[in-house]
Amino acid sequence: MPDRLVERTLRAFSDDLASDAAVPGGGSAAAYAGAMSAALAAMVARITAKKDGPSDDPDFLDEMDRLRSELLRLVDADSAAYASVAEALRLPRTTDEEKRARTERLQTALVAASEVPLEVAKRARRLLEACERSVASASPMIASDIGVGALLAETALRGAALNVMINLASVKDPAQVKALSEDLDRAIDGADEQRKRITDFVESRIAR
Repeated sequence: MPDRLVERTLRAFSDDLASDAAVPGGGSAAAYAGAMSAALAAMVARITAKKDGPSDDPDFLDEMDRLRSELLRLVDADSAAYASVAEALRLPRTTDEEKRARTERLQTALVAASEVPLEVAKRARRLLEACERSVASASPMIASDIGVGALLAETALRGAALNVMINLASVKDPAQVKALSEDLDRAIDGADEQRKRITDFVESRIAR
């Protein structure tokens, strides 16, 4: 991409996603879903603090702003990582030396392309945890926003996980596959139940 994705308009970013180019793709979209989740969690915290006074968790807003910044960085990092994979795939492979060089570079790029969405997944899980911490104190008028934040966090987590898995499928080093897979499993474990607790609570507060 000629420009940083996060500097583009929402319409331009959606146009980029809709194009026939390989990047940006699902990994960048997942990271952006996480950034939106963090933004909504921060919004709810700020509105609640304005209405009810300082939070019992004074570091919450700093955490959300930091996560949002990190996830916006990962929007571009994911596309850059996949671009490196695509670049490695285009390398010549006529001679044995070229084949070896291509394989080494491709494997390095695939590991990097697995690590970036793994970072998205880890941060998305932290967002789910943050949404659960804050949902009880949210006003019923804005409870739906923290529910949307939780849904976006889960989308970021699951979307990032798919990108980790598709890249790990081509990584040849069993030790790296095992380590990254175990990290991903830790990020995913219990996420479904956590998101359901949040959305069930939100729905109980806004039920008609």
